[in-house]
Amino acid sequence: MKLQKEFTDDQQVKITAEFEPELLDQFMHKAARKISQRTRIPGFRPGKAPYAMVLNHIGEASIREEALEMLLDKVYPEVLEEAQISPYGPGNLDEIKSQDPLTFLFTIPLEPETELGDVDSIREAYTLPEISDKKVDELISQVRRNSSTIVPLETPAAEGNLLYLTLEALAVEPKEGEDPEIFGSTPQQVVIPTESEESDSEWPYRGFIRALIGSNAGETVVLTHEFPEEDSVDEDFRGKKIRFNAGIQSVKALELPELDEAYLEEIGDFKSVEELRTAVYDRQLAIETADYEDNYYLGLLDRIRQDTRFKYPPQMLHEEEEEVLHRFEHELSHRQLELDLYLKMRKMDKEDFMKQEVTPTAITRLERTLVMEALSKKYDIKVSNDELEQHISSLISDLVRSGELHQMQKDLGEKKFANAISLEAGNRALESAIRIQLRKIASPESFPAEEPKSEDAAEPTPETAEQAEAAG
Repeated sequence: MKLQKEFTDDQQVKITAEFEPELLDQFMHKAARKISQRTRIPGFRPGKAPYAMVLNHIGEASIREEALEMLLDKVYPEVLEEAQISPYGPGNLDEIKSQDPLTFLFTIPLEPETELGDVDSIREAYTLPEISDKKVDELISQVRRNSSTIVPLETPAAEGNLLYLTLEALAVEPKEGEDPEIFGSTPQQVVIPTESEESDSEWPYRGFIRALIGSNAGETVVLTHEFPEEDSVDEDFRGKKIRFNAGIQSVKALELPELDEAYLEEIGDFKSVEELRTAVYDRQLAIETADYEDNYYLGLLDRIRQDTRFKYPPQMLHEEEEEVLHRFEHELSHRQLELDLYLKMRKMDKEDFMKQEVTPTAITRLERTLVMEALSKKYDIKVSNDELEQHISSLISDLVRSGELHQMQKDLGEKKFANAISLEAGNRALESAIRIQLRKIASPESFPAEEPKSEDAAEPTPETAEQAEAAG
């Protein structure tokens, strides 16, 4: 076997492999025997027909095709071993360059390479969120609103009122050939917040709902807003000046239930308002802490990504794109939508959707994963059995709470289910350990200082040394 290797810029290698002339002839005979076992040749039992008879009955082209498939199955592992490469995944036979001598051209994806930058110098303060009494009050008010009594009003809309309306959005200055309609008249229900309850995530933009204060049923409120290119809540609004036509259908009041003993028992068997406040505080703290930590660690990973050199084959990115698309389609299914309908609503074709949204997301996910793998190797991060067991227990508890446990067991079967749980728990445990390592680097002051060991414990006296030696 003669090999030539050519490494490409996209983390692949092209290998030209030339074989001895007699090798193809050997496999032609093997292929003829194999074909004769499944093909009836008059006058011969299966697999017993001479090569010349099979050649005459089947034809050289069919035998050659079978021979090349058999030969490739045998020689491809030998090519990898001879070339001393570890492929990322299956290679591709680009062409048979010659049959005399037999010469193949393969393109083989290589394992990714990740070269981290100066990770140890990264710094980022780690400051957990605080939940104010005012925030707890707002959250309790939201709970009460969910149990409120709706009362029709004849008065103009005010803070705390529930509005039923229709809303349409039109581009004020559409580009040439662009449909000005962003979306047609759709029904909406909104509760007018207080100023302190307003949020940057308000749709379609912050301040929109409070702009409806003073409106009456039967009126149409016209509001125009110019959206920035970035940081808009809805991607369809970015960089556009849009006119919103809000048709007010009705104005209603929300009569909130009293925080009495009966209501406290109904919403959670709470014994007092203080107990309710504690539960709301703890839950919100857990939510905001989880969000903060996700943003904190993803921010660190992305800073590291910017200073990291990556080399990975296109097949690896393609697999990540497929995973991103699959997850997105799964999320759409929960909204009773299919991808084709979603793209029609977005006025996008699939090619643009892949290029603008799926591929950038896939690149980010893939490179974050490669950074985490590189960090685990750099700092020799390991997961203990106790940590793994904790994550398995937590994962199963999550599945029980979501009601998905039995269905997942049924779909996968016990063995595959156990393997899937172990794999996911292992990934979570490793990610948790990597997060701790990153925090130790970026914000070492956020960890409690270790108590120094006493001198007695650090240096054994001659007496204790003798006792230890005797015990040994």
